[in-house]
Amino acid sequence: MISSTLLFLLFGITVIDADLAMQKKLEVKALLELANHNATFAVDPVLKTEGIIELIEEEALDRFALRMKENGGYRQEGGFFVPSPDSVTTDPVAFTAKYVDFGHWQRDLRLSLKYTGDSLRIEQAAWGEEIHPSGGHITFHLTDEKGKELTIAPKKMIGPSLIAVAYVHDGPFSPLLPDHAFPVVSIEEVKH
Repeated sequence: MISSTLLFLLFGITVIDADLAMQKKLEVKALLELANHNATFAVDPVLKTEGIIELIEEEALDRFALRMKENGGYRQEGGFFVPSPDSVTTDPVAFTAKYVDFGHWQRDLRLSLKYTGDSLRIEQAAWGEEIHPSGGHITFHLTDEKGKELTIAPKKMIGPSLIAVAYVHDGPFSPLLPDHAFPVVSIEEVKH
């Protein structure tokens, strides 16, 4: 009798934890997309008057960090967004970004990323040779701190874009269960 009760309790905890992990993933994705959308308005006003849309990367990342703070309570510390007590995650979220300009958005891009526990970095950005008038595809290859390759669905660019990648490695609902660990990607076209 006690063993079946414990089994049902463990099953219930597992279901709750899986639900919390999915909620975290959806919430972080929404935060990333809102922040990235805000970031892509950081265009060079002088070049824009000449019909050239060029992202000011430093301003874009400042706008990104501001929106992460406003919407999710995260403050940026280096390559991490540190949560407040009200944030969806309890542990810092690793982050990196890449800007794809007018000269490259119609080419395929293969991004190789590495999460070490101390950072999330782009190890290689390999461009395809072929031009795709409707926009290139981005494939992501992320390796975690244990050497495991994680899959992220390929994305398509429809213009010059800012790519934001976050890696969540957060504690579980119960210490009996594994950590929540997953990548999240947002791609936003630079605003005209």
